[in-house]
Parts: sequence; C-alpha cells; structure tokens
Amino acid sequence: MFSEKLGLTLLFSILVWLGATLFFVFFGSMVLVDPYQQDFFMRFLLLEIATAVVLYIVFVIFRKLDPSPYSVVKLGLIGSAVGLIIDAFVLWNRDVFFSGLSSEQLLAFTIWMSFAYGLYLLIPLFMRKENK
Repeated sequence: MFSEKLGLTLLFSILVWLGATLFFVFFGSMVLVDPYQQDFFMRFLLLEIATAVVLYIVFVIFRKLDPSPYSVVKLGLIGSAVGLIIDAFVLWNRDVFFSGLSSEQLLAFTIWMSFAYGLYLLIPLFMRKENK
C-alpha cells in the first residue's frame, strides 16, 4: 500500500506544503489577525473552509493520478508527516520565512496550521468512505 507511487505522494506532499507556505509568505499579513481580536474566529473559520476546499480538490486530483484504493489516505498521512517536519524548521526560522508577520499573526498562522493538518488527515478518511 505505502510503496506504490511513493514518489508521486512525496511530490504532492511537498507541493501542498509549498503552496500553503507561499500563500502565507505573500498574503499572511492580509489574512492573519491577532487571535485576541473579536473577529478572529470568523476569519479563522473562513480560512479553514477555504483550506478544506483546496485540500479536497488536491485529493480529487491525486486520486485521478493514483487510483489505488488508499491513495488519498496515503497522501493525507505522508503529506501531514512531511509538512509537519518541514514546518518545524520553518517556525524555528520564522524570521527568515515570515519576517513580515507580527508575533500575533504568527500565532494565528500556527493555529491555522494545526487545524489544517487535522483536515489533511480527516478529509481523506471521508473520501475513502465515499468510494465504498
């Protein structure tokens, strides 16, 4: 199960991570707000809904390229692992990657990221049920 098309899975994992990271490098100061502001929850919710839609589209595309039964689950697991490992280094070097974000915005990014990785793991499980 995990050895089939591993290169494609790793490529998608890195592309998803790169896309999300570049989005926040370029647009983070516009979409991330202080978590202690009153409108944080609504903005967070909208950002996570958009994230879920984008992830779902990524999984649909990936399933077309790798139609094996557990391909999207494999992408969710490996993609989350790859992304979390890389994000540990990104957050460690936050001044290099997110120099334009305040510490409150960086906290908002970390909150978004934690929830997004939960989506990355859960969405494939729901997609897998759809196939049965």
